[in-house]
Amino acid sequence: MKSRYYILFLLPLFLFCRKENTSTTQIVPPAKKEQKQYIRKEGQVKYGDTLERILLREHVARPTAFKIISAFVQVFDVRRIKPRKKYAVLSDSSRAIKGFEYFAEKEQTVKVLSDSSGRFMAVLKKVPLITKIKSICGTVETTLYDAILNLGETPELIVAFSDVFQWDVDFFIDPRRGDEFRIVYEKIYELDPNKPDSLGEFVRYGKVLAGQYNLNHHPLIAIYFNNAPKSSGYYDPDGKSFQKTFLKSPLNYRRISSYFTGARYHPILKKVRPHYAVDYAAPKGTPVSAAADGTVIEKGYNRGVGNHIKIRHTNPHYVTLYGHLSRFAKGIRKGAKVKQRDVIGYVGMTGLATGPHLHYAFYENGHPINPLKIKNTSGDPILTENQKRFESVKKDMLIRLMDARVLRFRSPYAYLHPSQFGLGRVGMATP
Repeated sequence: MKSRYYILFLLPLFLFCRKENTSTTQIVPPAKKEQKQYIRKEGQVKYGDTLERILLREHVARPTAFKIISAFVQVFDVRRIKPRKKYAVLSDSSRAIKGFEYFAEKEQTVKVLSDSSGRFMAVLKKVPLITKIKSICGTVETTLYDAILNLGETPELIVAFSDVFQWDVDFFIDPRRGDEFRIVYEKIYELDPNKPDSLGEFVRYGKVLAGQYNLNHHPLIAIYFNNAPKSSGYYDPDGKSFQKTFLKSPLNYRRISSYFTGARYHPILKKVRPHYAVDYAAPKGTPVSAAADGTVIEKGYNRGVGNHIKIRHTNPHYVTLYGHLSRFAKGIRKGAKVKQRDVIGYVGMTGLATGPHLHYAFYENGHPINPLKIKNTSGDPILTENQKRFESVKKDMLIRLMDARVLRFRSPYAYLHPSQFGLGRVGMATP
């Protein structure tokens, strides 16, 4: 499954718990400190930037820029330079260019420095890291977004947890007040030997190791397990795959604007007619994903659903349709193979539409059925030879899910709107 660029989410919550595991993992040895001090001119990578464009914009002479680039590519792929990442151009008191730094990640920096002969050398500096296992729990009162932020965590954890349950829970319409949740997850920090607990700055989250969501008093438990050589992923306590044939929703949306019905008043045609689909209201440009593996059998335009795509899935009895798209994703054409969660298009309002939304229809043997009521089937279960190892992992994770203490914390993110994080489904209760 490919990653989506759009992160999501909405659901209700409040009370929470946390526990920290003392085990740590050191990843990389510490780097040596630089001896020389230079004048630093810092900047930020812009969309469409190349390393050459950055250097020339910073008034680095072309011959010097070429030397820096030649050294840089020895340790880092220039195609991996990303927008909004920071960099610094280093110079001495006479304004002669002496180096360049690119901050690829919090724990990773590319440094290019010149020696006494004027030759530029590059090194990839890595900060040593440690991983801690933590857990939180809570009860739905308002949204999962608010709940996790109030625990001091960030929107990235909301996205990761929601992704685990995306086949079983639509966090826009399924949750109810009183639903409970628990998460066991990894947090990665810089290693700081100067601090008593050896923890430096938080770098990123690792894997969600286990999760529990009690939906209407029905517990859903997911455990991460490496089912090698088959696959890694999430499984329920019986060893059944958490990944299902179809996603609960093919996009990150704000609300359902029209449900599946045999009689709906059409706002444009001004008449009552069947609406055998679900309309998901979302901002124009929101990515739309394939609900399951399949083949594109139709890509085109008609007056009703505008720009649309039809996919026949691996099980040939099922076809899905995605309508009112503003545009199609690159590479989407009739006959193209797609995987579940591949981006196939973007929300729009082409055709007969009063606002941007996705028209999502689901067909079984040519007959329309309600996408919100499809009966999903699970993927492959735990391999027989891995059952014993899975039982050990499961026992540990179930203990960790239950072993937590209450902690109340007010996050500095709590007063920010979800859209400031680019979130969709989870945390977008209001437009």
